[in-house]
Amino acid sequence: MYITRRRKMTEEFGKEGPIRSIFLSEFHHIVGPKIVYQYPENYVTKEVFDAISVYIIPKPQILKRIITVNVLGVKVTGYPNEIKNLKYARNALIFNLCFVCDSTARTVHYEPAVKKLSEYLENLELENGFLSNEDSREQMPGILQHILERLNDTGRCTVTITLSEQKLSGSEGAERKTGEKGERRSSLLSERRHQSSEGKITYDGHERRLSLYSDQRQADSVFKGFRKSSDSESKMRRKSIDVSTSSVLHLKVVGVWPDPPRVLDHYVPVLISERVYGRGDHWDLTTQQVLPYIDGFSHIAKIAAAADVENNLVKACVENLLYYDQVQLLPIFQYSNIYTVTSGIQKLYEDRDLQDECQRAVCKNFSSRPQQSHILMLYCSMTYGVTVRDLCIRFNPQALNIDERKLVQFGLQRGLIRRLLCYPILLSPDDPHYTPTKQSVIHTMCNGLHSYDEICCKFGLTYKELNDKVERDPNILVLWK
Repeated sequence: MYITRRRKMTEEFGKEGPIRSIFLSEFHHIVGPKIVYQYPENYVTKEVFDAISVYIIPKPQILKRIITVNVLGVKVTGYPNEIKNLKYARNALIFNLCFVCDSTARTVHYEPAVKKLSEYLENLELENGFLSNEDSREQMPGILQHILERLNDTGRCTVTITLSEQKLSGSEGAERKTGEKGERRSSLLSERRHQSSEGKITYDGHERRLSLYSDQRQADSVFKGFRKSSDSESKMRRKSIDVSTSSVLHLKVVGVWPDPPRVLDHYVPVLISERVYGRGDHWDLTTQQVLPYIDGFSHIAKIAAAADVENNLVKACVENLLYYDQVQLLPIFQYSNIYTVTSGIQKLYEDRDLQDECQRAVCKNFSSRPQQSHILMLYCSMTYGVTVRDLCIRFNPQALNIDERKLVQFGLQRGLIRRLLCYPILLSPDDPHYTPTKQSVIHTMCNGLHSYDEICCKFGLTYKELNDKVERDPNILVLWK
């Protein structure tokens, strides 16, 4: 069994599952922690609840915290809450509304909804005594069923709760509405009511502030009039005035995306959404400083130097943009690079929309588009042993109104081509072909896990300088993949 406040790392391998049950528990001043309402009935048995009740109704030190308990085949997520007031037994009302899922299910995406529900019930209790009133909280079974079914079906739901104010006698209500002592109206056929823009209900100058956590509207009930009568008749026929309102709460389960891949110095970020610039004021200051230097061809280390921002901060900004699907990572473009087509090239033959998009993206002169046959010719000529420089010498893409850098960029983004990377591998001293030589600093990264691009960025070398060092070292082999 484990209890955590955030379980992002421990739940990475879990799958999102449905809510199996929802229950409302509270601390009873005589019997202790107990389940008050549950849907479906008896899904969480008394034995299971007794085993976890110390975490459902916990000590004061961990109240108002998201708590998840995984035990006995169920995973329970709750937000234990407490309202202190002398009117309650033991001077406090402690309750917890919990979601129950399978023990292997991921529940982190339900946490905001659980917290919002708990705070919503707290607010209703403070304003209307909803939880402590037996009549009003009889709505809870239907509310729990509605939440479970709608969140499982659509991931969102709207909860409507009918609230009742304290009842006022007819004479007291009339005096409150007129605001004049000793005077009564002969009838109250209608009541002028309006709701201000600040979330208040106004009754002829008297106002009542509504919940900050919910949308509320006035119910259909109105004040019923009464005729003027003698004092004795007034006492006998005094009627209560019942003011009722309905409170509306909107819930939505937001999916949790996986963490973005780790960003390294040699990666090239490419913007794939125009909304990045349209929402510039919403980004933090560092991201606003870095964005102008993301041109689709500069790698992280180059962007950091140009923007005068520390490397790790640039990586953090790009990871944040990756999480929100605003950028895509590509390898560095160099004329010595080698690319090869993938099976995705078939889409460029068949998809007319993709062809139009490709022509617009790779053209050098926007006044005219390159021919589709020339684009396909260049893509299909990319293969093992053929560098971009070789293609430029052979076909001269500039004369065909094609920008070779944009051609490569578009092909990588759409999966039409892929980059062949070079990985140096240092022979082991036990290898019969190993030759004792002076150890080089690049040997520390020649283990088949680091590409030429990464090593060049690490040591500030050009591709040609690194390749010359590798060629002169008889103990280094090169793997292309």
